[in-house]
Amino acid sequence: MGGFPASSTATIDVFHLPSGVEPAEYATYDVATAQGARQLRYPVLNGPAITALARRLTEVRARRLAAMSVNDILDVLARAAELWTDPDFELRRHAELLIPAITGYQSDMVRIELKRYMRQFRRRELLRFLDAEIGQPAMLDGFRPNKAGGYSRYVGPRLTYQVFSSNVPGIPVWSMVMTLLVKGAILGKSSFSEPVMPAFFARSIAMIDPELADAIAVVPWKGGSQELEDPAIDAADAVIVYGSSTTTKLIAGKVAGAKPCLGYGAKIGLAFIGREALRPDTYADTVHRAAVDIATYDQQSCLAPQTIFVETGGALAPREVAQLLGGELEGQQRKYPRAVLSDAENMAIQRARTNTEMQALMGGSDAVIASRNGTAWTVLYRELEADAGAEDAGLAAAAATGLGAAETLTSLLSPLNRTINVVAVPDLMDAVGQLANCRGWLQSCGVAVDSSRLFGLADALAQVGVDRVCPLGEMDRAKSGWHHDGGFNLIDLLRAVDIERGSDTYSDSFDLDME
Repeated sequence: MGGFPASSTATIDVFHLPSGVEPAEYATYDVATAQGARQLRYPVLNGPAITALARRLTEVRARRLAAMSVNDILDVLARAAELWTDPDFELRRHAELLIPAITGYQSDMVRIELKRYMRQFRRRELLRFLDAEIGQPAMLDGFRPNKAGGYSRYVGPRLTYQVFSSNVPGIPVWSMVMTLLVKGAILGKSSFSEPVMPAFFARSIAMIDPELADAIAVVPWKGGSQELEDPAIDAADAVIVYGSSTTTKLIAGKVAGAKPCLGYGAKIGLAFIGREALRPDTYADTVHRAAVDIATYDQQSCLAPQTIFVETGGALAPREVAQLLGGELEGQQRKYPRAVLSDAENMAIQRARTNTEMQALMGGSDAVIASRNGTAWTVLYRELEADAGAEDAGLAAAAATGLGAAETLTSLLSPLNRTINVVAVPDLMDAVGQLANCRGWLQSCGVAVDSSRLFGLADALAQVGVDRVCPLGEMDRAKSGWHHDGGFNLIDLLRAVDIERGSDTYSDSFDLDME
């Protein structure tokens, strides 16, 4: 359900429902695109409709999805993802038109990043992911011998309720793919701020296997609508939530008992640049990579850096790195203009600039390097000394004065929207040492260091709570199979069932032919 119109039609459905499900009422809202106005249509549901929809999804799951082999499900998903690699694929063309209009992201950036993202769901990537996380994917299909001498199988949720975020297009596709691989039906709540990709991906699955797509429902509704949210949570065997920390905590509080609730709230991304990445032959590429991480989706992803630690002793001093980074961000602005901000977002950036300028006036080493017109980009520079005292700014001050996690976190945070903190440090390990009380908030770290230092730095970062280390310039491009927030993508949704060693031998004793 939820047909896709011809390209000349101005009304586009941004939902997906199982075939035969016909809502009593629809609503629309308008979006001004580069090719004229488009009217986006979605169903208006109530509590009983959600309950009935959940029941229908569970029935389809039992009839179709649960009966499929994991390999057959993988094939369907991979073929659907492959459709998105074709520039002429109609759903892709409409997504590339609608997403920039809805989110404000620059159209070329959306086109490039969306194609790059969808590639990780190709067959070879999904096979690698399944083998790495589960070991024996066939255990999703039935009992298989285990290392203990018995047999095991994995059972996934019959129905998952998923709350999709809107900050980065395409992210819902990840949790949809993971859920379908463990044979779970999906009741997805999309956001009006980006309802396109989850609905369109479900529709691309329908093009390959309509019956499998009938185990998916994606509908936008206003967050916090208890009439819809409560029956969805009650009907589901597992809940997956993307959004702010407030949203994830509120929904997690409604999930009863042992029902799995995977919440992916706000996190902080950091970057570490070693002196060897600032040699005359390396610094230009290093700074360019940092600018790409900052500009991609305007830092709205939790993967993006908010603070970059730059080691002294390179051919380029950290202050020079900050200045050069400003030039690179200006280049990114010309290539991929930043989204238009609200007044509140602009004010947050102006406030951060003013606070840094005040620190400089008070005799600090702080500096502001910023776009001349407006808040298109901002670099906030400060220095962290190895023997920092109470008067030093940022992380050093928090550590020296014994301040808690809140103050330390504040020194790491930026207002986003291409606003970055650049902190000079004598040694990268000095910065790592200040992060211990930020555990639980840290996620991704982009690093530019020599291979002889990589694993030592990664070990130190792991101890303070970082769960992803990647090359600088690839922070917004997590690879297939990464452990989101340090957890497992499939195993956290599964329940293991064991037939213990000896059970089969005991069963054989009842076979009269064996006497």
